Amino acid sequence: METEKTDFLEKLARLRATQCEQIPTPQMAVLTRLTARLRRSGILSRCIQPGESAPDFKFVDATGNRLGLYGLLEHGPVVINFFRGLWCPYCKTELLAFESIRDRLTELGCRYLAITPQKPPPEYGPPNGYELIFDQDNRIARQFDLVYTLSDEEAALFAELGVQIEKLNESASRQLPIPATYVIAKDRTVAYLFVDVDFRSRCCPDDLIEEVKAQLR
Repeated sequence: METEKTDFLEKLARLRATQCEQIPTPQMAVLTRLTARLRRSGILSRCIQPGESAPDFKFVDATGNRLGLYGLLEHGPVVINFFRGLWCPYCKTELLAFESIRDRLTELGCRYLAITPQKPPPEYGPPNGYELIFDQDNRIARQFDLVYTLSDEEAALFAELGVQIEKLNESASRQLPIPATYVIAKDRTVAYLFVDVDFRSRCCPDDLIEEVKAQLR
């Protein structure tokens, strides 16, 4: 367990180092200003917090079934992982790490949902086992108050890096969710939240497993 946690944190550290080497200082400054802007905005305290009720959002799963959060909670807790998109290396690293614990979550009677405003490409759907939910126009993330709009400067930087948000998200808006991981208890309240305006900071899968276990004691 401790080794897996260390490996995950080391992968994130290597991504940070690579990013610093590959992205010029002026571009990194834009990302730094974005993080500072989001922190000042109060989004961290405005989003749904532990102890509050989660909204009963509806969605279509990877196999085309129409489901709702409250229906899933009748069978056990639900982990919800909001991420920006598969274009983000931190999101992909987190997604792969969470997929590696999905069997353990299932054994605990917990459903895992990875929610993104980017329409998942076919290779991320069945039969590969990924539980990706396409959150068009951030409708679900908006219910959790996790959504922000890119400024002109930020959108221009993303475009320079080859990330066309409107095209990838099939949306006219330039909006993204801040990455966040929730554990929703069977009583529909938020039992755990990991959220940070720094997109490089992510929830460790092993820590998440311990939080889910705590809900079942």
